[in-house]
Parts: sequence; C-alpha cells; structure tokens
Amino acid sequence: MRELAAFVGSSALALASAAQAQTAAPPADAVDPAADAAPLAEGDIVVTAQRRTESLRDVPIAITVVNGQSIRETGATQLADITQRAPSLNFTATPGVPNFAIRGVGTNSFDYGIESAVGIAVDDVNITLPRFVPLNSLADVERVEVLRGPQGLLFGKNTTAGLISITTARPKLGERSSSGRVQAGSRDQVQAQAVVNLPIASNAALRVSGGYQYQKPSTQLIGPGRLDPARRYFGTAKLLWEPTDRLSLYAIADYQNNSGIEAYSTIRRFGGNDPTPIPAAFRPFAPPNFVRVQNSALGVIASPTNNKTAIGSTNVLRDERSFGAQLSASYDAGALTITSVTAYRDLNARANNDVDQTPVAFFDTNIANSQSYQLSEELRVSNNGSGFVDYTAGLYFFRQQIDAQILQAGTFGVFPASAPLRLSPINGQSNFDYGTKSYAGFAQLTFNVSPQLKLIAGGRYTWDDINSTTNVTAVPGVCNLVTFLLSGGGRCVGTLAAPLIANRKADGLSARVGIEYAIAPTANLYATYTRGYKGPAVSSAAGIAFGVDPENVDAYEIGAKLDLADRRVSLNIAGFINNFRDFQAQVFDPALNGELGTFRTGNASELRTRGVEAEAVVRPLSGVSLTGGVTYLDTRYGDYNVACYFGQTAAQGCSLPGPSFNAAGSPLVGASKWTTSLAANVDQPINDDLKVFVNADWRYRSSFYYAINDPSTIQDGYSLVNATIGIGDINDHARFSVFVRNLFDKRYAAAIYPGNFSAGQYVQTLPDNAFRRIGAAFEWRFLP
Repeated sequence: MRELAAFVGSSALALASAAQAQTAAPPADAVDPAADAAPLAEGDIVVTAQRRTESLRDVPIAITVVNGQSIRETGATQLADITQRAPSLNFTATPGVPNFAIRGVGTNSFDYGIESAVGIAVDDVNITLPRFVPLNSLADVERVEVLRGPQGLLFGKNTTAGLISITTARPKLGERSSSGRVQAGSRDQVQAQAVVNLPIASNAALRVSGGYQYQKPSTQLIGPGRLDPARRYFGTAKLLWEPTDRLSLYAIADYQNNSGIEAYSTIRRFGGNDPTPIPAAFRPFAPPNFVRVQNSALGVIASPTNNKTAIGSTNVLRDERSFGAQLSASYDAGALTITSVTAYRDLNARANNDVDQTPVAFFDTNIANSQSYQLSEELRVSNNGSGFVDYTAGLYFFRQQIDAQILQAGTFGVFPASAPLRLSPINGQSNFDYGTKSYAGFAQLTFNVSPQLKLIAGGRYTWDDINSTTNVTAVPGVCNLVTFLLSGGGRCVGTLAAPLIANRKADGLSARVGIEYAIAPTANLYATYTRGYKGPAVSSAAGIAFGVDPENVDAYEIGAKLDLADRRVSLNIAGFINNFRDFQAQVFDPALNGELGTFRTGNASELRTRGVEAEAVVRPLSGVSLTGGVTYLDTRYGDYNVACYFGQTAAQGCSLPGPSFNAAGSPLVGASKWTTSLAANVDQPINDDLKVFVNADWRYRSSFYYAINDPSTIQDGYSLVNATIGIGDINDHARFSVFVRNLFDKRYAAAIYPGNFSAGQYVQTLPDNAFRRIGAAFEWRFLP
C-alpha cells in the first residue's frame, strides 16, 4: 500500500506542478493536442491500441473492432458474445473458469494465482482478478478492440496472447440525455438497462448507467437439487471534469452482482468399469457403475445433445460481487501529455459444484470461496502532434491479493447421504494466501523517417514479487478419506501439515520492433517482432505448492491495411508465427488428493501457432455495411507430458510414467483450424419519419479438441447465426426490434472433459447460446 501511495502521490504532484506552471504562464501557441494529430477522415475506424487515438489503418497491430451498438442489437448480453464477430477470438465457458483465447492460445487454469495469457482492459485498466470476466452486460459499451498477439508492452502485464480492450462511453459535456434498452426473450430472459447523461457545470458532466438481467438455466434439472436462474445487477457512475483547457479528470465507480448460472454440465457418454479407488465393499451406498445406474433411473440418455442433469444432493452455487473505482488525470503540457491512471477493484466470489454428476452424495461438495482485490497505478507521457519521433513511455505498479478457501467432500458411498459426517480427499479445507507485486517501466518510440516510412522500437522491464502461503485446516464434521478408511473408522483427521510458504521473484523483458510503410495515402504495410513475457506463479493444489516458471513468446507478424474505393472498402491481412516457451498450462496430477487426482498448473516446454487472418469491411451505400473475416490457424505443442486419455494405448503414445504421454506435435486445445465470420448492418429510411434496420451475423468454427488428442473430446465444426430486424424514427429516439439468436438451434459444447467416477465417462456443458432464443427489444434515446 505504501508503494502505491508514493506512486500516486508522485503522479498527482507531477500533474499538479504542470497544471500550476501552465496556469501561471500559458504559452502563446497553446492548442488542442488533437489538432496536431494525424487527421481522421470520415469512415475511419478509431482505436486506442497504442495508447493514443489513431485510425485503425495506421496501427501496425492486427485488431478487430466490434461496435457496441451493433452487438447489442443482436440480443447479446455479455462480453463473450463478441466472439461472433471476431474470428480469431474464442471463449470457453468452463463452469467457474471462463477463458478467452486469441489465435488458439488461452490460459485455462483452476489456480487462483495464474493470470490469463489474454488480458482484459476496461477503460485503460487491466482486470486480472481470478475467474472473473467483467461487463456481463454490454450496456454503454462504445467499442471493443481485440488486439491479437502479445500486448504487454503498453497494456499492463502478462498479455502474451493478446488483449480485449473495452471502451465505455464517456460523459458528454453540455448534454442532457437518456437512453436505454428493454429486452425480453424466450426461455424467460429479461434485460433492462438505462443511461443518463447530466451536465453539472459548463466543464463537468455526470453519466450514470444501471441494469438488470434475468434468465433461467438452459440445463434441465431432473434431480432433487436446485439450479438458480442467472441474475445480474450492475451500476456505474462516471464523472468528467475539465477544470482548465489543459487538465482533464475522469472518475469511474461501478458495482456488479452476478448470481445463478446460465448452464450446467451434463453427461455426454456413460462409462463402463468403475475406476473409483475405494473398494466397492467399503462403499455400500455407491455400488459399481452407480453413475450410470442413478442417471438412467431418472431418464438421462447420455449423448452430445443431452441437456438433462441428475445432480441434486447439494445445490449448485454461483455468486460474485465486485466493486471498482478509478481516477484518470490527463494534462496537456503543450509538447506532451501526462496521464495518470489509478485503479482499484475487488471481488468476492462463492461457488459450489456437484462433482459426481448424480443425486448421490458421493462427491457433492466442491466449495470455492475467494476474496481478492487489485490496485494499480500507471503514469505515462506521450507527445502531442507528430514529429520525427512519436513516443509513449511510463511507469507501472500493480498489487494483487487473493485469499481463497476450497473444501471438497462427500460420503464417497461409505455411508448414506443423511449421515452428518463427510469425507474429504485431504484433511479438510485448503486455504490459499496469494500476494503479487509487480513494477514496470516501458517506452515505445515511432521514428517518422519519411512521410511513408516509420520505424518502431520499444521495451518493457517487469519485476514480479510473489508470496504464497498454503495450508489445510480441519473442518467440523469432515474426515480425511484415507485416514478414516485405513483406520476402519477409528480416526478422522491425519496430521495437519505446517503452512507451506512458496515465494517467487523474477524479472523479464518485453520488446517490440517493427517497420511500417505507406504504399499509398490509405494503404500501409507493416512487419513486427514482439517478445512477450508472462510472470512466474505458484500453483496450489491439494495443500501442496508448485512453482510455475515465467512464460515467454517470440511473435512475428506481417500485415497490410488498405482502404480502397474512396474508403468504401477496408481490407486488413496479417500473417503470424508465435513461438511460446514454458507456456503455463493446466495438467492433471493423478498422485494428488489421495490418488483421486486433481488439476494444477505447470509449464509446457513450448508451443507454436502460425496462421493467416483477413478481415474486410464494405460500405456499398450510405447506411449499409458488410464485414467479414477468416482465420486459418496451425497450432502445435512441443515437448509436454500430459495424462493419458481413456482408451489410449502404448502404440498411441501412452507409455510414460503416470501413465502419461508426450503431446509434441498435437494441436492446441480449443484451436480450430478455420474460423470465419460475416455480418451485415442495414439502416435505411422508409419515409421522412421512419426507418428500418437489419442486423445479422454468422460464424463458423471447424472442429477442435477440448483435451489433448482425446477423440472423445472433439467438438465438431458448427455455425451460429443471429439476426435482428426493427423499425424506428429517423432520429433514433425510439426503436423497436425483434431478434433471434442461434437461428438454426445448433447444439454445441462449451466444454467436454472426462468424468471422475466412471472409466470412459465424458461430461459436457451446453451453453445458453447453444439454444435458440427469440425475443423483442425496445430502445430509446432522448435529447433536449
């Protein structure tokens, strides 16, 4: 805390000193810094991928831009829905561990201290809290930029695969307005959101937004338990104050409350022989093949389209509460702009899953609670206008604290569900205390060698300090499974190990060099090399700590950005090769949890992705736009030993201790070879007062694995189509529309993984978007 206070203090002092100097003696040639920037023409797509406002065409980074309004019109309700218009971006809705991947690379880890290789930034602030995806609602989102390839140089830390940068609407000075949307859809979906913009002075404005979402789970529960509907509340207040022509202060505070679930896991395929390590004689209340017996008795038919779950001995729980606040201060000092961004966010989360997939209380308690917060301060400077050298440089401080508690327990069939005693694979509750401090300095320079030629060079030095403490505490009414069985029920809890302390310190370098050449006023070619760095971590599982080494990537990219036919056609093409070393990946360790096994995070020696992306925007007429994209992706693991999958033979590689196999040469999990998308937006008047609008999109993914090389986890290729048609007044004061999501009701899995207690059993999650939804919406926008 003292480090942050000192950093914030120095930032505020620098801004205040500059403001005082400017007020005392303003230069005669003081001008708006935007006036000297490269002019933006009508039709240019604006991005801030290099921490300054630029045309998409002039940024030598592969970027997909998704307009907030266009995605809302399709009935989308959460950030993950932007994948429909970003072919290189994918989302895996694993229960409790949501995960984005860019160009096939993401970090799917159950560990609290492992940050994702795909960063998420909201209004200039990176969000790294564990198992949390901000902005479940897309209300008041202006645009989303998907930056592909390593972005850790300018955006916080650890973004080795890419970044999702979300920009929400800022308060508007001098404007009194309100807008909102009410949406209702099939399967009991309701959504309402509203935004109010109020001027509170000639140089200050307040913008307040809030909303509510409700929908029932798409999964059909036939057991005795409960799946609560998803409920989301959110509220945001933003204050913009410009006390002088040079100083701007922008404060944001928000609160999010998410509870319930949209979908839950179901059985895709029943297994055969019972692999449970507890002999059947010691578990009379869970006979062999109890998973199949219990589910079949309730009418569950396992299949890739099965949407029935028979869980129920314990209610499934999801509950998240998050508060965030930030202050951005920007001062125009003439030749340069000084910016300070100070941010805080916390998260309290609770979850419980039924592990055994039956109404039997075999392993029905999997409680995970966490309390976490993050603090960050970034101070940066950038030049105004454009000279021989354009630059952005800064200092960054980050601190995160995570406290988590995990309790896994059940009867394990040893006694009936009515018994007050529960058994745990370990001695009770695992407790994690995980703290991170990170310091960085960075700079990026662009040398404008000629009107056509630019050279780019930049670097970032990062130092990480991690402190981790793991221990196990006894819980009343919970016995250690192994101790209880080996003692014939005579002993309950074994010897509790002393707290395990594991600290890590490491430093790393991110870098970027490149060249950009304008072959015409609206056509640029570029080539870049980027070195990405993701800091070390400590993986905690079953009361044991494992060190995780830093992750590095060498990324090579060439591309072209072209605006053609008087800017009616935009074409962006990129080719890339990314070579990762010590990739932080999820592994299953069969020796943990009393040989029941559990997941932890380790390092794959290397992996490689390479491919080609192309995106185009066509504007044939006023009010008509067509966008499309295609990504070809080739991915391969290097040397990486993972647990064998069910049925894998020695001839298929299952010949290493564990048993395990070397995944070298295998495609990455979740990586489709081909992904394509198309979208159309039409907004046309039908008379002097009314107009009609149509919004549609289509996305296709080719087949991919959910587990390395496991043929039982292949998700076949599928397409999704969304469409909207509506009518509104010519000035958009009121609009009414009807929409359909997943028009052809295409079933697909958001996750496929082996079951725990039946050899050959596989479990899946069919997400809410795997089911058709038809609905209607009313939108309004009032100006004085």
